Amino acid sequence: MATFKQYDTKKGKKWKFKVYLGIDAATGKRIETTRSNFDTKKAAQLELSRLQVEFEKNGLQQNAKQTFKEVFELWLESYQTTVKEVTFIKTQIKFDKWILPKYGKMKIKEINVATAQKIVNQWAKTTDQYRVLHSTTSRVFKYAINLGIIDRNPLEYVLMPKRVKEVQQAEKVKVYTKQELKQLFNYLDHTKPSYNNDFNSVLLRFLIYSGCRISEALALNWSDIDFTNQTVSINKTLSQTKNGYKVSTTKTVASNATVILDAATISKLKKWQIDQRKYMLTLGITEPTMIFCGIYKQVVTHHAIYARLITITKEANVPFLGVHATRHTHASLLLDSGANMKEVQERLRHTKISQTLDVYGHLAKETKEKTVEKLVKHLEL
Repeated sequence: MATFKQYDTKKGKKWKFKVYLGIDAATGKRIETTRSNFDTKKAAQLELSRLQVEFEKNGLQQNAKQTFKEVFELWLESYQTTVKEVTFIKTQIKFDKWILPKYGKMKIKEINVATAQKIVNQWAKTTDQYRVLHSTTSRVFKYAINLGIIDRNPLEYVLMPKRVKEVQQAEKVKVYTKQELKQLFNYLDHTKPSYNNDFNSVLLRFLIYSGCRISEALALNWSDIDFTNQTVSINKTLSQTKNGYKVSTTKTVASNATVILDAATISKLKKWQIDQRKYMLTLGITEPTMIFCGIYKQVVTHHAIYARLITITKEANVPFLGVHATRHTHASLLLDSGANMKEVQERLRHTKISQTLDVYGHLAKETKEKTVEKLVKHLEL
């Protein structure tokens, strides 16, 4: 729709018009423009007709020239409002590391099935995340369809390759043996009393006996511990953001749960609550709310714990198995003690038992084999 208006100038009366041309397919914004200084209304109408035709042509050309990266940036702006910040950051990393180097400079209208097939085939040779990368990329093409830039998503017609697994198969989770745990706890119990040493001792005990994720433990407050009923309420996690770390909600509903703790761990926590206050009072600091914070009540990150574990395991003469080893060891101990896979799932707060089986299925098999060995040794026939 256009509006025409006559107006006065020093050189006499002139005509101008204002027109709404449509919606920009890329940005979703209204496109309006004004033209003026026409001697007659007919001249203004002729310019309007020319402008509308030009816009229609240029609009098509603009869409044809848009790169994958340009559409991705529009999609990312909308996507950011739908997910947690930590998920947004991880998605950005996928695009920066894997997707944009392949698709970024290509004109999105020129990307075909053959090109997409070649890319996913290359990914399948280098990473077991190729399916995730493919589906994540597909979101941008679906968004381009919604904008009217393309008519179909070429990624939907790609044949998903099967990645040839290497001889060693999938890497098994690493767990500490009972002897290694004894060495680890013995070392921690005999370190010189200090805020950090006591912190390390309590945290390692809590992680191994609760099965809690490190990011969840570092977000815990003293109010989350029920000393009477010997439980801990897990309902938050320490997440990394662009502006540092912050406490946020857990990723899944299943992660929120009340976990029962053993008496010895509860006793250690009680002592730590008293000792933590004493250490802080020497610096004039009072009323700590977080269980596992720094002496100045600052947040302690999982990166810091990673560095500490390297030192602790070296001093204790046990192997460093990574930051997830405490949770994996907890699952292993549960299975060794006779727990079934469903009980392990509930204890670890996995959404689906298939997730538990995928990670710990081989541990269950090893436990059963040990049971048979015990039977044979017992009979001694």
